[in-house]
Amino acid sequence: MPPASYLSVSYLRVALLALVAGSVFFVELGSARLWDRDEPRNARASHEMLARGDWIVPTFNGELRDHKPILLYWGQMLAYWTLGESEFTARLPSALCALLTIFSVAVLASRLSGKPRGLSQEGFWAAGCMATCGLFVMAGRAATPDACLIAFSTAGIAALVIACLAPSVPYSSGRVARARWIPALLGYTMLGLAALAKGPVGLILPLIVVHVWWLICHRWQHAATTTLEADLGDSRNDTTRTDSWGRWLWQQCCAAWNTFNPLQCFRALLALRTIPGVLVSLLAAAPWYIAVGIETNGDFLRGFFLEHNVGRALGSMEGHNGSLLFYPVAFLVGTFPWSMWVIPVVLWCVKASRDNLIQRQMIVLSAVWIGVYVFAFSAASTKLPSYITPCYAGAALALGSFWRQFETAWSRPAWAMRRIAYILTAAVGVLIAVVIVWLSKQEAMPLLTRAAWAGAVVALVGALGFWWDARGRLDRLPTSWLVAAGLFQVILFGFGAKSVDAYRTDLAALAAVSQADQATASGATAWLSIGGMEPSWVHYLAHEIVEVRQSENDPAAWEQVAAFLQQHPAGRVIVVGDSANERLVEWQREGSAPIGNLNELVVAPRFLRPGHLRVYEQTPRESRQASRTPASLSRR
Repeated sequence: MPPASYLSVSYLRVALLALVAGSVFFVELGSARLWDRDEPRNARASHEMLARGDWIVPTFNGELRDHKPILLYWGQMLAYWTLGESEFTARLPSALCALLTIFSVAVLASRLSGKPRGLSQEGFWAAGCMATCGLFVMAGRAATPDACLIAFSTAGIAALVIACLAPSVPYSSGRVARARWIPALLGYTMLGLAALAKGPVGLILPLIVVHVWWLICHRWQHAATTTLEADLGDSRNDTTRTDSWGRWLWQQCCAAWNTFNPLQCFRALLALRTIPGVLVSLLAAAPWYIAVGIETNGDFLRGFFLEHNVGRALGSMEGHNGSLLFYPVAFLVGTFPWSMWVIPVVLWCVKASRDNLIQRQMIVLSAVWIGVYVFAFSAASTKLPSYITPCYAGAALALGSFWRQFETAWSRPAWAMRRIAYILTAAVGVLIAVVIVWLSKQEAMPLLTRAAWAGAVVALVGALGFWWDARGRLDRLPTSWLVAAGLFQVILFGFGAKSVDAYRTDLAALAAVSQADQATASGATAWLSIGGMEPSWVHYLAHEIVEVRQSENDPAAWEQVAAFLQQHPAGRVIVVGDSANERLVEWQREGSAPIGNLNELVVAPRFLRPGHLRVYEQTPRESRQASRTPASLSRR
C-alpha cells in the first residue's frame, strides 16, 4: 500500500474509533436518572463533600461512607464545580476514564505488535473491541468507581509492559529486559491512582499480572529451542511415542519451577523496579488514606479494609455469591458481542503463540491478565460480575490480534467455525430482542420495546457475516462487527436506559411531594423511611432521610417513627411496601400515633419491586375525627 494511502486509512480508522467510543460513552449519558443503589450514593456523597468543602471524608445521608476510596468523588466534585451538578456530570468521570482505558489498550497493543509509535492495526482492533464490551460500557456510563479502577490499572500495566519491551530485529519488540525508569515510574503512579479508586486490588493484581508475564517471556527468550519444547510441553512433542503422561507432568512441573522459582522472582523484582515503584505507588495513594484515617479516628480505614476488603474475601456479603463457574460465565456476558467468537479466538491464540514471536508476547499477557483476575476473584467469597472487568483489557489484546487476521488472511478460522459464530450471533440477537419485548409487556413498559432494536442489530450482523463470506470479503467483517457492537451498546445503554427511566414512578411521587412542599412553604424539614429505603430518594430529595432499619413487625421500629414525628411535626414519613403500610394502619388504629393523624399524600408502585411506596404527613388529630386509617384519608 502506498504511504499516502496507508496514512489515509490510518486517519479513517482513528476517526472511526473516536466516533464509536464517543457514541458509546456519551450519547444519552445523562438522560436517565441515577440507578440504585451505587450511583446515587456516590453522586450524593460527592455533593455532600462539596457542600461542606471537605475533600477528605466521604459521607452519604449524613453518615460516613467507607465503601470506596476517594478518586471517583474527586472526579465528580470537579465536574460539579466546573459544569454544575447533574446526571451527566456525575457520570462524566467514568466516561473519561473509559476513554483513557481505550487509549491505553490501543497504545499497548500497538507496541506489543511491533509498531514503535502511532497506532497499529492490532491496536485499532483491540481498542475497538474494548470500547464495545458490554460490562465495560456499563462501567463507563455509570457513576461508580469501576471505570476509574479499570482505567488506571490498565494504564499502569500498559506503562510497565512497554517499559520492559526491548528492540528485537526485525521487530521493535519481542524481548523483555530491565524496565526503563520513566515509563516504569509512570506505570507505578497509575497503579497508585488505581488504589485510590478501589483499594489494594488496584495495586496488587496488576503487579501480579506484569510480573508473571515478564517471568514467562524471560524464560522463553533465554531457553534453547529443544529446552523450550521440553519445559513448556509443546504439542509438537510426540509424548505417545516415548514419554508417559507422568513424564509429561514432570516436564510441566520443571518448567513451572524454572520459570517461577525464588531466584527468578527476585530477578523480576529487580528488572521491574518493583521496590522503588511500589514506594511511588504508595506516595500517590497513602497521603489520602492517612488523612482520612486521622479525620475519622480510623473508622474509615477499619470499615474499608476490614469489612469491604477482608470481609468480602472471606464471606459472602449482601447475598453476592456463586460457584466457580460464576466468573467464566460473567466473562462471556461481559465481553458480548465479541464473546460470540470465543472458541475461534482461543484456537487462534494457541496456534499463534506457537508460530509467531510477536503475537506470543501479546497472547501471554492476555492469558495472564484474564487468568489472574478470574482466579483471584473466584477464590473470594463475595462475587460480582464487575469485579473482573479490569481483565477485559487483556481480552481485548487477543481479540485485536485475532480480528487483524481477517485483513491479512494469515490464520482465519475455518469455514465451519465462522458459520457457527454467524448462526450463534444471529440466534442470540433474536433472543435478546424477544426477551426485551417480553419484559416490556411483563413490566408494563411499552417504551422499552425500542431497545429491542439492539438485538435486531446483533442478529443482522450475524446474517451479514454469511453475506461477506459468500462474496469472499472477509476483510469487511471486522468493521461490520465493530459498528454493530457500537450500535448495540448505544441502543441498549443509551436509549434503552432512557426508556426504562420513564417508569420510575417512585421518584416522580417523591418529587411531587417535595415540589408541593416548596410551593406551599409547608416547612417539611425532615424525612423518615420505614420498610426500606433507596439511595436515589436521598439524592433526588436533596435531603437526609432517617432510615428505620428494624423490621416493620418490630414494635421498636414504630417507637422510632413516633419519636421522629414528635420531634418533627411537619416531617414526612415514607412507608415502603404493602406489609409496612398494613402495620401503619394497625398502629394508628391502636391509637399509638403521636399528636395527630397521618394523611396519605401520595402512593406509587415501587420501581421493579413488589408493593407500593406511600408518603404521609401528620395532621392535627382534631381535624380528622372520622377515621384514623389512611385508607379513608384524602389524597393530594
